[in-house]
Amino acid sequence: MKTVAKTLMYEPETRRLVRSDGQYVSLSPACSRLLTSLIAAESKGVPRDELRSIVWGHRYVSDDAINHLVCRLRRKISALCKTQEWEIETLPCQGYRLLIKSPPQIGFLYKVIKQLNTLWHSRP
Repeated sequence: MKTVAKTLMYEPETRRLVRSDGQYVSLSPACSRLLTSLIAAESKGVPRDELRSIVWGHRYVSDDAINHLVCRLRRKISALCKTQEWEIETLPCQGYRLLIKSPPQIGFLYKVIKQLNTLWHSRP
């Protein structure tokens, strides 16, 4: 099992996206290859030509087929992750990138508010 974010995990062996409460969605082999390549690229992104090779095994795939597959994967992710912790970003004229946002911690927000308060009260 590969943990990628706090609320979602990806299991490449079973091709499932699993939420922390146990709910899951199964991915098609193509969606699974797409997600695996996006995770492996981290925040760099994956060019469309690479996706053609990785997902379909050849370069003779239309842009519409890629767009449709990305749309299917976005729907699967949004079905499980209402907080949009995972997002597939389109890199115009390039490809796609998976963004994994971690929710801010309460302690972090408290510290920021406290610092702002201190700055506000210490102004001349």
